[in-house]
Amino acid sequence: MRKYGVEVQLPDGKKPGDYAGFVQALANCVRLSDRDMELLIVDEDRERAILTELIEEYEFEYEPFELLKLPEKAEVTPLFEDYGFVSLSGGCYLYDHLCAVYRFAESDGLAEPVQAAAQMEEHLIARFPYEGSVHYAVDRSLGELMHGIAKAYGCRLQFAWE
Repeated sequence: MRKYGVEVQLPDGKKPGDYAGFVQALANCVRLSDRDMELLIVDEDRERAILTELIEEYEFEYEPFELLKLPEKAEVTPLFEDYGFVSLSGGCYLYDHLCAVYRFAESDGLAEPVQAAAQMEEHLIARFPYEGSVHYAVDRSLGELMHGIAKAYGCRLQFAWE
């Protein structure tokens, strides 16, 4: 689920051979799991470290990102475009620093999770199955609001990856 991205800013004025050399070196040292234009995506943080070292060697500017790759069965809302992207291969990713992911935790028999979920709907970026339950993604700044809505319906939330 967690992926690591590095957006490479290719400078103007570099020789075409500089970029070709970078691409060849990249193929020799890191296995990309996906990409989106200049955003290179790897599976592990140590691969990101190797990638950034290579980028620095070629003196390109870059920006690292932590990403959440959504499962294929994820449903995204119109808000998704502000918090993530669809890669060249069709993978859906959220920018981790912008999003909070939660699920409903076990509650007593008086909880009303269906009603709580309906109240939260307007804030959702995505919903997806993960490890046997439905997970929801919202703007990171809305965590307290989501807790408040859940509490009003007798529910508890468990936030993931924080």
